[in-house]
Amino acid sequence: MDLHTRLESFGGPVDPASAQDIAADLERGRRAVRRRRTVQAVAGSAFGVAALAAAFTFVNAGTAPDAVPVRAPAVAETSAGRLALVDYRGPQPRNFTVDKAPDGFFIQNDDEGGLTIAPVAVQHPGPGVDPSQDPMYDPRDLTGKIGIYLETKEYRGELTGEKLTVAGHESVLHSVGPTRQLVMSVSPEVYATVQVDVPLSREQILELGAGLHVHREAIERAAGVKAKNESD
Repeated sequence: MDLHTRLESFGGPVDPASAQDIAADLERGRRAVRRRRTVQAVAGSAFGVAALAAAFTFVNAGTAPDAVPVRAPAVAETSAGRLALVDYRGPQPRNFTVDKAPDGFFIQNDDEGGLTIAPVAVQHPGPGVDPSQDPMYDPRDLTGKIGIYLETKEYRGELTGEKLTVAGHESVLHSVGPTRQLVMSVSPEVYATVQVDVPLSREQILELGAGLHVHREAIERAAGVKAKNESD
């Protein structure tokens, strides 16, 4: 079952993904070098009855005819080539409290679909900037950024990867190509996913997840979508 079929199935019962489907999804992810998140209004995802579901389109930039190289803005890096993780001092988003962020990053997008955390170099695009040509300026694109969003467990399906506990939450850390995801169980029905497409170490990703606090109202709204679907 491909992603679009899963999205279309939100109006009714959701069949669990098979091991073959999961393996196929991971293989497609490993071949991808660009990750773009598009947001489609569907029931059964995070935040509200008419919620926005986070979906990912994987594009092979090595073969796509319209592939455009992404400019990598300069940000603070450690001597090991990784980003420095620091206390977050900016305005807090609506549905989360963020304790940590990479040095030189800001919250580029904060809406029903979740958060996009991006380098400050793209914070103030000039009048000639076209986000479709340089996706770093596109708040919906997670390439070279960090994405944080909620998902119902039915939507996400079975998780594979390293199992661990982060801030008291049962979690899984796994990779899809160069992108890593920390998926934390924040309620019996809801996951909080931290998608990392920037050079952070395993320990930094876990620290980032431990410093993420999901507001109870957001969790209840996400769980409420599932309950409404079951009652319809």
